[in-house]
Amino acid sequence: MIGHMIGLFQNPQQEWQKIAAESESTIKRSLIYFIFLGMLPAIGMFIGTTQTGWVVGGEEPIRITVGSAIPLAVLFYAAIMGGVVFIGFMIHWMSETYDANSFPIKGVVLMGYAFIPIFLAGSLAVYPIWWADILLATAAFGYAIRLVYLGVPPMMNVPEDRGFLYASAVFMVALVYVVVVLVATAILWEFVTFPVFTD
Repeated sequence: MIGHMIGLFQNPQQEWQKIAAESESTIKRSLIYFIFLGMLPAIGMFIGTTQTGWVVGGEEPIRITVGSAIPLAVLFYAAIMGGVVFIGFMIHWMSETYDANSFPIKGVVLMGYAFIPIFLAGSLAVYPIWWADILLATAAFGYAIRLVYLGVPPMMNVPEDRGFLYASAVFMVALVYVVVVLVATAILWEFVTFPVFTD
């Protein structure tokens, strides 16, 4: 797994070929790693907002209570892993349209590998510096999109031209998912859970 992670940053096209060549059982077994990798951003956010705090305008660090941070971290984890699972299943669902070679977990694993930059960048929320976090998140999401476009053709065993259209459809599904999460966040913060700031 570590080798694939490093390879996706050093030579992503070659690494996707290696991942695609793995057996179905090996691909399915790699799913467990993403369950734990997805915890990194949630844990980083929890520590960053409760212990480190963030500074606005040179004032004292702003923190939230542990009690209010726990449900927010759980929801954050659910949103990230929901994205991996939902978009992954949509990859499988669309596979017939693009004559792709797929099974349900294959799309989820593809998205798990593509989300690795997001998992790693999210862990740095342990020290929340707004401008740095925004730049890092933008770079991580950009690289994740690149990984999707590079990974869909070999993983789903489709030609490059069809793979581009397939990856574009995956990207559209991801955008819809982001909008749904943003709306759900606004509703949940208003009616279910919200941050409670410390004095």
